[in-house]
Amino acid sequence: MKNKNPISLIIIGVILLLVGGGLYFISSAPKISAEDQARCEQLVQNKYAENSSTIIGSCKTDTGFVALMDSQANATASAEDTAKAISSANHKELGLGIFGKFLMGLCVGIGIALLIKGLITLKNKPQSIN
Repeated sequence: MKNKNPISLIIIGVILLLVGGGLYFISSAPKISAEDQARCEQLVQNKYAENSSTIIGSCKTDTGFVALMDSQANATASAEDTAKAISSANHKELGLGIFGKFLMGLCVGIGIALLIKGLITLKNKPQSIN
């Protein structure tokens, strides 16, 4: 990489850092639709009445809790079926989260390496005399 333009390395490094930061925010947000969240909140209010305010926040952040409330509302036949529904919801979220974190780490790592290489190359570049 001796002959690479240090400015282009810095620009690519910054772009990769920005992409990595964007992936961080995308992959860390829970994947609960507004419809699922509203249904869960209604089920919590119906089931727990006065005490619903303490646990209603779980409808916004926990896919397993949404699956639990759906299972209870649908009068699922057994605890095993409820556990399968919760596990399925959690596995979907986990897989997407891990993949997003991997891509984020890859972009950030390469971005930092290119940025540092560009800055070092720019600093060590001999000054041309006009």
